Amino acid sequence: MNGVSRTAGNMAAVRALETLKPQAQRLFADPYAVRFLGPGEQVLAAAAHVPVIRQMVEAYADAQAPGARTSGAARTRLIDDWITGECEEGAAQVVFLGAGFDTRAVRLPALANVRIFELDRAPILELRARRLGSCPANVVRAPIDFLCEDIDAKLLAAGFDASKPSVFVWEGLTNYLDRRAVDAVFETVGLVKGRIIFTYVHADAISGRFDAPGMDALLKRFRKMGEPWTFGFRPEHVSFYLRGKGLKRCVDLGAAEYRAIYWSDAHQRVEGYEFYRVALAEPL
Repeated sequence: MNGVSRTAGNMAAVRALETLKPQAQRLFADPYAVRFLGPGEQVLAAAAHVPVIRQMVEAYADAQAPGARTSGAARTRLIDDWITGECEEGAAQVVFLGAGFDTRAVRLPALANVRIFELDRAPILELRARRLGSCPANVVRAPIDFLCEDIDAKLLAAGFDASKPSVFVWEGLTNYLDRRAVDAVFETVGLVKGRIIFTYVHADAISGRFDAPGMDALLKRFRKMGEPWTFGFRPEHVSFYLRGKGLKRCVDLGAAEYRAIYWSDAHQRVEGYEFYRVALAEPL
């Protein structure tokens, strides 16, 4: 998939595996995730319908990147719940910044009656169209390169209405951008008085100084894939930073915290990926 992020594919695999679990055990169902897997991965996903094979695949994934699978699944459910809550409270527009292989527009019932904007690089939007089909009537897809294009202009051209209550969802992207691009997004959200759900990595993880299982191997893998992490925050600095953009931090959770919300005691003991955080901010 030329020009498309491997890490986006990894998250699709996490969602596909979670969907294969018995209904009483899984955190969510994403029947579309498998469409974004490569041919070999789709064969493996088909085999993983057998519980023992799924468990073997999960164990292998956990050994390769400790904590990534369980934190990714818990984070997906947490963001699902936050988006649903925002829509129930009156959000009329949801903007997915770096839509990647996100399928919430077609799988979350709460999004059926709101205006949705999916922004990402053109190759990813083209792939989304091939794998998901034409846009639902309430969805607009707009190409953007966050590193060099103006998000305000893109939103305006796509029909975004700054007067309506809006929530922005920015998952899995800030750590691949630079400070200018990150600033531009938060400034836009602050100006339109929107809420924003976003993920970020601890700044120490960028340099490998964060003490976590498999940290060095993970960073080497990302560099080899051509997707090195380039930007992070220190959690203690986030509130001050957001105030400068007209926003205030409401929630900011590390992997152990959001895993603990949803997983059983056995899964809560899984370690890893503590550097990967998810936050919710609202206008001052």
